Amino acid sequence: MSTTVQTEPFATSIALRHAKIGEGVFGRGLLATGTGTTLVSVPVDALVTVPAAVPATDEPRARAVYEQGWSKFHDVVVPRPIVDFAVSAPFAKDVRLAVTLAWAYANVEAWRVYGDEVVPREFDSMYLANEEELEALQDPELRAMATRSKAAYEATWKAAMEAFPEVKSLLAGLSEDRLAWCRSWVHTRAISGKVGGMECAFLAPVVDLANHRVGSTATYGVSADGKNFELTWNENAPEGSSPVANAEVFISYGDRMSNALLMLHYGFIDDDNRNERLPMEFIVPGARRVQGSRVIEACERLRANGDEEAANAGSNLLALAARGPPPGGDAPPPPKTDESVIKAMQDTVEASLASRPTTAEEDEALLSGAASRDLSPRMHMAVRHRLAQKRAARAFLRFLSVLE
Repeated sequence: MSTTVQTEPFATSIALRHAKIGEGVFGRGLLATGTGTTLVSVPVDALVTVPAAVPATDEPRARAVYEQGWSKFHDVVVPRPIVDFAVSAPFAKDVRLAVTLAWAYANVEAWRVYGDEVVPREFDSMYLANEEELEALQDPELRAMATRSKAAYEATWKAAMEAFPEVKSLLAGLSEDRLAWCRSWVHTRAISGKVGGMECAFLAPVVDLANHRVGSTATYGVSADGKNFELTWNENAPEGSSPVANAEVFISYGDRMSNALLMLHYGFIDDDNRNERLPMEFIVPGARRVQGSRVIEACERLRANGDEEAANAGSNLLALAARGPPPGGDAPPPPKTDESVIKAMQDTVEASLASRPTTAEEDEALLSGAASRDLSPRMHMAVRHRLAQKRAARAFLRFLSVLE
């Protein structure tokens, strides 16, 4: 088998059209060169691809990726049980992707090289956290989510192997640790798109180096001719309609992803995440008992004084605030907020802060001191998460202090 044929589909010299690999906000990522709009392009028929749902709307096309495409690009014959599992097994797409990837890592040089040279050796997803890291979150809800996710992933994989012994036999050469690594590769790097009219899930090397931001600079999907999976500059990007040289290439992993979900599945925090919300228990005492116009007034006052953080925290109350008559005309001024309502919210926030094992100052000292170098990536992330929660709580208290 030809090494040139095997490694060529994912060679960065070919895949990177108008982008380059560099350091970004979240570490290694992609940067635009500013010379063209097609940033990355890799052949669809060289990728790990599964229909998003089974039965597939176009099963022959799904099978053709492995029965024809992999023969052309990787010079391999994919075993029938692997192909059958990828396109038609009654399991979620992430399980079907993981099975196919595991076989590819063991048998296809291009995938093995990309895995060894580009994909992280360890993943920082919070569902992989140990007991100490989970405890450090100081967040029972996120801890429960992580524990449930890990148990569900492991149980589903076990069920798949029991239901498909031929597949299990074909993966027998890989250790349990390596199989778990392949599953994490899928959980952190799978991406979606359409082949013809069929919704699919992909693992697309080089494309998957793009980091996350809700205001993305790039879009992704299958090219119009159906031959390539491409990363293209987003003409609606905040940076401008044309690629900007050295601008980081961001895609959105999900426009409503909270930091809890980003930590759980992908292992990072977005410090500018506009999807962050205060705990509902902070807001419930004021639900429908605070006028929306009073909330807006307080937020405007805080912004005028330069406290954007407190204004953003206070805006969480708007969704559940009472609605008064529209301003202007002969509308009476909105009633002031009952002091007991404000105090109930303050008491809830203060009780939450008091219940935490550490203070915000202690968390800040831990992150800025010499001891931070000894923290695991997940531990560092856990401390940042709990500190952000405390800062948001304090910001809400500042909002409450000016709410009338």
